[in-house]
Amino acid sequence: MRRLLTAVVLSTLLLSLSCSYMGYALRQQGYDGLKRPWIRVRVLQGDVDVTISAKGSFMVRTWDTNDEKSAYYSATPVVVKAASGWLNLLDQKGNLLEQRLRKVTIIAGPQKKLRLNDRMFHGIFEFHPLKSDSFYSVNVLNIEDYLRGVLQPEIGNRTEDEFEAVKAQAVAARTYAFITTDKYPDREYDLINDIGDQVYTGIAGEQDITNRAAKATRGEVLMYENDLIDAYYHSTCGGRTDNIEEVWDKGARPYLVGVADSDFCRWSKFFDWNELYSTSEFLDHIRNYIRTANGDIGKIGERLIEATTSDRTSGGRIKAIQLTTDRGSVVLHKDQIRWALGRHDKPGIMPSTNFVINLDRDDNGVVQQVHVIGYGYGHGVGMCQCGAIGMARVGYTYQQILTHYYTGARIRKLY
Repeated sequence: MRRLLTAVVLSTLLLSLSCSYMGYALRQQGYDGLKRPWIRVRVLQGDVDVTISAKGSFMVRTWDTNDEKSAYYSATPVVVKAASGWLNLLDQKGNLLEQRLRKVTIIAGPQKKLRLNDRMFHGIFEFHPLKSDSFYSVNVLNIEDYLRGVLQPEIGNRTEDEFEAVKAQAVAARTYAFITTDKYPDREYDLINDIGDQVYTGIAGEQDITNRAAKATRGEVLMYENDLIDAYYHSTCGGRTDNIEEVWDKGARPYLVGVADSDFCRWSKFFDWNELYSTSEFLDHIRNYIRTANGDIGKIGERLIEATTSDRTSGGRIKAIQLTTDRGSVVLHKDQIRWALGRHDKPGIMPSTNFVINLDRDDNGVVQQVHVIGYGYGHGVGMCQCGAIGMARVGYTYQQILTHYYTGARIRKLY
């Protein structure tokens, strides 16, 4: 039902607004100059001041605590600063222009781009305060402009013989963007610009090959029957993708079922990998994860006794692992295993849950090292990006790539 409603909303977005009240509201927000459909992407959040500038003048709109509005043009940079749950607006020399604002919108002139600190973006920017002394910045822009800043960060630098994979990525990323518009109902954005959703870097991420892929697939999305699909994707499946319900605590999807990769992703540097931990480092990772999750770390002792894996998914990923120490046992499930185990001497999470674990013991049977040998990178649900690239290299089209990884899905052009 939610996806059907989403599809209806998408169709509505594509119609011209004839209601004069709505037109007025859009003008007040600064949206009236944006090509539709648009999307709202959070690109920054924190307590660090943000400087906004453009080539030429730009419009500044502000809303104060009484919801009164002001609008004016600036030819020089302005600075947005958090202030006790509100926003302050300053000039580049630090002089206060306005204070106790609940919202600031920056709108560039026609065909102009905005610079947020040292990065350039299409569209407009909104700034919203948080209760703490922080705020978040939202880039509102046409979804095709958004895609051009997503494709390279997500699929990397690609060559012409891999162009069909880039087009497949464009359709998947566009679909993901549309279906995720209600993910943050208490915030004034639809997506965030990192791995929590899709990595988005603005104009800096644009390349000729990715721009051409976005243009070639303009408006195309993936649907199952009459609904947009959850177009999840990941780097490297390691040989086989998995059913979504086996990897996450989510319901089954007929189009997100495990499929054989036929070694198309074997070229990936993450097709197979290994991590070697000292026992103390390994237990520290587990302890820190449980602490972050507000769990009981009392059962994580100083000595690892055993590590036992239980059922595996059809793609070979571990569903649960029991870790027994000198103080007791804990069980980790599904994708949380990656976050808990982490990586040796590197930031980030374990590449995948498709692994075997070996405990290296001394002559007295005491575990000295933990050796993990694994396959793949990412959650393993939906399209394998390296597999898509491998398929493109041997002549598969983007349509064939997408229908291989999203079983029963079809491509539909929305606009």
